[in-house]
Amino acid sequence: MATPETQDLTTPEDIKKAYDDLTKEEEDCKKELDLLLSRHCQLDAKVRGITKVLPNLQVVHSDSLQLAEMLTFISTLAENVSAKVRQLDNARSRVSECQQRVHDLLDLQLCSDGVTAALASDDYEKAAAHVHRFLTMDQS
Repeated sequence: MATPETQDLTTPEDIKKAYDDLTKEEEDCKKELDLLLSRHCQLDAKVRGITKVLPNLQVVHSDSLQLAEMLTFISTLAENVSAKVRQLDNARSRVSECQQRVHDLLDLQLCSDGVTAALASDDYEKAAAHVHRFLTMDQS
């Protein structure tokens, strides 16, 4: 607010008006200062709260980094275990196929021995039954 120069204050009314203006300006400044000071207390309390929490945040940050590393390690470990399980499943499938082939070979041997024994004893019906069993075996 512009204040008049002291030489412009020639009448009591001018002096009174300038005084009133200065008083109002002083009150406005005082209100603004009080408001800023009241905010200062709030801000000071918030800064103290943040200062107390800051070490905890650093610990949380450190812990979160360790957790991320552990999760990466666990993920890699899980991928490796999954690969091993797939390998074991493939091996189990191959073993199962081999067992089936051995079983089929044993059946074939039994059929062959049965046909030979039946023909040796002139039991043609029994020989035919062994041949029929052979023909009904899974060809794959």
